[in-house]
Amino acid sequence: MGLEAAGEVITRRRPRTGRPVLQPIMAVKWTGGHSSSILCLNASKDGLVASGAEGGDLVAWGEDGTLLGRMQLEGADDVTSILFSPSCPTKLYASHGETISVLDIRSLKESVDRFHVNDEEINCLSLNETESLLASADDSGAIKILDLEKKKVTRSLKRHSNICSSVAFRPQRPQSLVSCGLDMQVMLWSLQKARPVWITNLQEDETEEMEGPQSPGQLLNPALAHSVSVASCGNIFSCGAEDGLLSDGVPSAAYWRE
Repeated sequence: MGLEAAGEVITRRRPRTGRPVLQPIMAVKWTGGHSSSILCLNASKDGLVASGAEGGDLVAWGEDGTLLGRMQLEGADDVTSILFSPSCPTKLYASHGETISVLDIRSLKESVDRFHVNDEEINCLSLNETESLLASADDSGAIKILDLEKKKVTRSLKRHSNICSSVAFRPQRPQSLVSCGLDMQVMLWSLQKARPVWITNLQEDETEEMEGPQSPGQLLNPALAHSVSVASCGNIFSCGAEDGLLSDGVPSAAYWRE
């Protein structure tokens, strides 16, 4: 199975009217990299791409789809999350099983560094803007905060009652992050306090929205939260859930300042 980029639609402006013009981009398939299902992707600011797959398979690609290198991560656990370093485009962080490996994409022979900080399988990694802290969310519902300079865990955040599926540091706030999980909750965390300062339950929000008329026999999946993303301003987040809804959140300014 190769790396396949789905077709996209981009928006451009007409030179005179300024109105948006939708133009399709043809799909491009990159092949020769993986033989099993691809689980995660990330791109560097220089156009390099890394992909992780089942069985510990990790591949590096050039911006034109050229295969730059590949390696089998130790333990052969599925590669569940990949992050490029914002300060060093050739440095890569990859989670596999309960382990985080630091790699040099120019030489995918062995890990530059390795950390075993989580007790269960890691689902998501996130770096803060200063690249001083790395967050890893796992199946136990815990989020471990790794100090990359001291090379040790400085915080262990546990409030989710089910799998913590996604975590994201807030831009411009290196001591604050947002998480979501299969307990249908989204949480805003303060690392100084080591606790959430704001929590919302997507199922409760959904119930309020669905109190109006519904189609007969309409069924919805539970609002199990799978991914979260924070806007560049740091004060707005979006969360994707299993009920097919995309939820936007804007906690009050008092909570964001925590």
